[in-house]
Amino acid sequence: MYNIRSATIDDIDAICSLVSKSVFELCKEYYTESELEAYLANLLKKIHYNELLSDRILIVACENNVIVGFTQYDPSQSAVDAIYVLPNHTGKGVGTRMLRYIEDVARSLKKEEIIIAALKNAVGFYEKSKYIFQNTSLITCKDGTKFESVELKKQLDS
Repeated sequence: MYNIRSATIDDIDAICSLVSKSVFELCKEYYTESELEAYLANLLKKIHYNELLSDRILIVACENNVIVGFTQYDPSQSAVDAIYVLPNHTGKGVGTRMLRYIEDVARSLKKEEIIIAALKNAVGFYEKSKYIFQNTSLITCKDGTKFESVELKKQLDS
């Protein structure tokens, strides 16, 4: 069974490792290696997560005290920034449990909807959870690399 909890500073190394493994393995059929490297360039810096801990809600999913999933929610935008799951844990309900947890957090904050800018490989996952396609957009990385993402939205019931 997976334990869902708030992330801490002590989790940052495990989160960075998980994000890298998840992105390179699960996105490789949708993006080039250079696009993935550019995307990860900022995400794998420890200072990035230290900053996020101050204004985002960071959640991890653990199995036997090993972090197997990670998500972050921006309450100011009511946006899920990302859900990452270790490749050998996909399809086992980890992402769904974290997404439901974030939806409950959003409801407790009186949010009416959640938006997501998803990587192309995750669109089916979000659609199964009743997120609706809004549009596609380009994400521009700090090095100027651009790649496509998909915006989805879900109206939350009370």
